[in-house]
Amino acid sequence: MFHKATTEKERQNIFDDYLLGILKRKKIIKNNQKLIDESGFSYDPEKDNNQIKGTFSSYVDTLVIKNYMIEQLQSRLKISKGLSTNFINKLNGNEILILSKNLNDFIKYIDENHNNVNDYILKSSFNVLQRNYNVAQQQEKKKNHQG
Repeated sequence: MFHKATTEKERQNIFDDYLLGILKRKKIIKNNQKLIDESGFSYDPEKDNNQIKGTFSSYVDTLVIKNYMIEQLQSRLKISKGLSTNFINKLNGNEILILSKNLNDFIKYIDENHNNVNDYILKSSFNVLQRNYNVAQQQEKKKNHQG
């Protein structure tokens, strides 16, 4: 870096620019740390990994998937369309994705473990499914990190 300079003044300018760059980076880091400290921001990398961004490319995709799940729940669990619609509409985007991937397992679980299906059973059964899904995801991540 300094070998390019031929005079003492050029060397001093290169050194000053270098030092100024370091000081600017330190100030940026200090300002960013101050913003983080003041905002109460806590970064959880696992939370980011679990959030599926852009799950459905459009509103229409979401409607199609929701309607499919409503029809499946209604016909296979023999419940009213209103009950299945209310249940599906209470789910957020991440929950809809999980349920759409595991719909058959969810219906099978309810058939095997419950005689009467209502909103409480649907939600509690889904919570069990979601918990099992999250445990499986964590185990897969650990396996990938170790392997």
